Amino acid sequence: MINVFSARGLAGAGICVAAAFWFQGAQASDLPEGCRVLDASDVIRVMVCTNPMEQAALVEAGKAACGEHLPCGVWIWSDERDAPQTAPENHDGLTQEQITTAQGVWVAEQEMFVGIEALRK
Repeated sequence: MINVFSARGLAGAGICVAAAFWFQGAQASDLPEGCRVLDASDVIRVMVCTNPMEQAALVEAGKAACGEHLPCGVWIWSDERDAPQTAPENHDGLTQEQITTAQGVWVAEQEMFVGIEALRK
């Protein structure tokens, strides 16, 4: 199942969305606790967040990883073993298994988080 979560919708709902600060790569202090960027290409950031997080927190993690860099997509996994160790040049560089094991992806230029819930037995 894929869930789309828009940051624009958060602002409309009266929820405060923190502003991202300009930087090329995410600083450890800018990311939520338990999150770290494993690698980054010009477009893609590979992030692991080991702490359980709601979608709103994943949005903030994605924003922090991109800063003001566009285009930027942040793929987020809860388990480092599922994430690629090297960021692909674009979204097409991920395998189907990597996509289905991700928690989701923050797409900065659309201000949108797409949540991925794997259907598991």
